[in-house]
Order: sequence, then C-alpha cells, then structure tokens
Amino acid sequence: MPVLKALLVNRRALLNRQKKIITMSTQQLKTTKNNNAFSKYTLMVLFTLTSILIGYYLITRAFPFLIISEENYGPYFFQRAYWVFAHVIFGILATLIGPFQFIPQFRNKYLAVHRKLGQVYIFATVLGGLSSMYLATTSAVNLTYSSGLFTLGFFWVAAALMALVAIKNGKVELHKEWMIRSYILTSAFVIARLFVDVLVSLEIASRIEAITLTNWAGWVIPLFLAELIIQGRKI
Repeated sequence: MPVLKALLVNRRALLNRQKKIITMSTQQLKTTKNNNAFSKYTLMVLFTLTSILIGYYLITRAFPFLIISEENYGPYFFQRAYWVFAHVIFGILATLIGPFQFIPQFRNKYLAVHRKLGQVYIFATVLGGLSSMYLATTSAVNLTYSSGLFTLGFFWVAAALMALVAIKNGKVELHKEWMIRSYILTSAFVIARLFVDVLVSLEIASRIEAITLTNWAGWVIPLFLAELIIQGRKI
C-alpha cells in the first residue's frame, strides 16, 4: 500500500508538471503570436509611410532629371549631365526594387523573381555608387560635401558587394543584414532631402549648410541606428 500511494503521488505530481508545461507553452505561443502580429502591423505601417515618402521625393526631385536639359539640371549639374543621369537612373531603380526584397511573402512565393531583382539591385547600386563617387570628385561645393558624397558612394558599393558575397557563400542571415545596410544607403537620397527641407524651412540652416550637413548625417545616423538594432538582437 505505501508503494501504491507513492506511485499515485508521483503520478499526480507528474500530471501537474505536465499541465504547467502545457499552460506555459500555450501562453508563450499566444505571446509569440501577439508579438508577431504587432511586428507585422508595425512593419506594414513603416513600409507604407516609407513608400509615400520615397514616392514623393522621387516624383519631385529625381524624375525631373530623367529629361536632360539645362532647365531641369541647372548650370551646376548640366556640365556633368550624363553622370548625373546615370546616377539618378540607377538610384531610382535600386530605390524601387529594394522594398520588395524585404517582403517575406513576396520573397518566399516568388523566390526566382526575388533573386533576379536582387541581381538587378546589386548592379544598380554598384553603378549608382560609382557614379556618385565621380560626381563627388568633380563637385565644387566644399570639401565636407564632396567627402560625404564620396564616402556614401563607396559604402553603397561595398554594402551591395558584401550582401552578394554573403548569399553566394550561403550565409542568408548575414546577407539580410548587409541588404538592410545597403538599402539604408540607397535611401540616403530621400533621408537627406527630407532633412534639408526641414532645416531650410525652419531657417535652422542655409541650403548649402543643410546639404553639407546631410551629406554625412543623412546616412551615418540611420546606418548607426540600424546597426544598433541588428547587433542588439544578438545580445
């Protein structure tokens, strides 16, 4: 009898532990689902807002450069019109392709298309970066502006190539991280123009001061914040 009682007690204890584990697993599953739902809607909101912002600056600032004329380019850019045109074309291409590469549903359902678009994106960013480096070396604004544009172009090319090398070596997570960095550099045009408009409209800085500042701050600050998130997830 004592042995039977002990067995019953152990069985009850085991059942209680199993119930607790099932309850905890259910709660964790609900929490995970809630977190995933929150992350999904957060990403959707951010994606929508970013798309609107990118669309606005592409239409108002980039698209006019698709028609090569001194009226559209102005005397400063018209002297290097073909380099500017190449930079704008490849920049627009990379900007429009980039967001689709980060949509999991699109990537998983159309993997072949994802890969082809990725190849076009890498091609566009490398040529866009090289053209911006040339424009930086021929700029007459000031040294701070030129060095910021040149460094941005160099990092733009480097990030794209690192993403390419990572996926070629089968390192998917590393590829994703470099693609995040790459698209932030691709979006530097939009971020910088937004900062310039805000600084000038609030009379915080002149246009020259604003474009000089944002040629660095427009990509260094977003890249640093993204790096905090990328590395913070690993801690």
